[in-house]
Amino acid sequence: MESSALLGRVDELPRLPKAVSELLDAVNDESTSIKAISQKVSLDPLISARVLRLANSAHFGRSREVGSIEEAVVRLGMQTLRTLVVASAVVGAIPNVQGVDLAKFWGETFEISLYAQEMAKRADVAPDEVFTCGILHRIGDLLIATVEPAINSQIVAAVEAGGNKQELEMALLGFDSPAVGALLAESWKFTHALVAGIKYQLEPMKAQGESKIASMIFLAHQVYSFWDDNRGEDSFTCWLSTQADKVGIIKMDMDGITDKLIEIRGKGLEIGKQLA
Repeated sequence: MESSALLGRVDELPRLPKAVSELLDAVNDESTSIKAISQKVSLDPLISARVLRLANSAHFGRSREVGSIEEAVVRLGMQTLRTLVVASAVVGAIPNVQGVDLAKFWGETFEISLYAQEMAKRADVAPDEVFTCGILHRIGDLLIATVEPAINSQIVAAVEAGGNKQELEMALLGFDSPAVGALLAESWKFTHALVAGIKYQLEPMKAQGESKIASMIFLAHQVYSFWDDNRGEDSFTCWLSTQADKVGIIKMDMDGITDKLIEIRGKGLEIGKQLA
């Protein structure tokens, strides 16, 4: 939902730091060695600290604690490292956000990303790209809180009272958080598919040709938001199947999905604590 109001403020969007951009290029280049990537990670003290914390966290930790960046990179793997670099770029570009609990924000973001990744594996949608999109899908919230803290506080209070967040953003700002998040991802030169995943996360069927990535993010949000509804495994599977059909995911392997999501539950919240 781009608008003149949003486009007129494009210069206020943060720029991806050159060092982080170069690190992302290195991580995305399959010919780059672990040693070369480790050296680049070591140049950024904040990313280095997060890489070590995450590698030694409950989710990734093993019996032996790792103490070097190279060991941490090997333990995490390239996809997790890529995701961590993306998340660190967002944290670094928007370091202090008034009225936002960043540990909670990143915990919920990673939790939704993990759900989306698992469901993507079962729906023949690229799980790595879905996971990366999941990490970026709420950056619009951070940008709005940074650029318009007073209006953001008003929106948060209204949503807590039962208001519709997207409608409030459009009425008070002239654009919604997915639109500004997509614009930032575009300015950071992420793929068109990933940008569409962010932009249409609330309404996947409105994307041209639809967006399977947006559909996975939407489904993951539904699972996170309605987890505690009283449902047994069979009814959960039926509910998820119905939700998937609504957003164009016709085929998804539902075998054991409840148990798998239970296994994943809470891991993203733990990762968020390592980043904040």
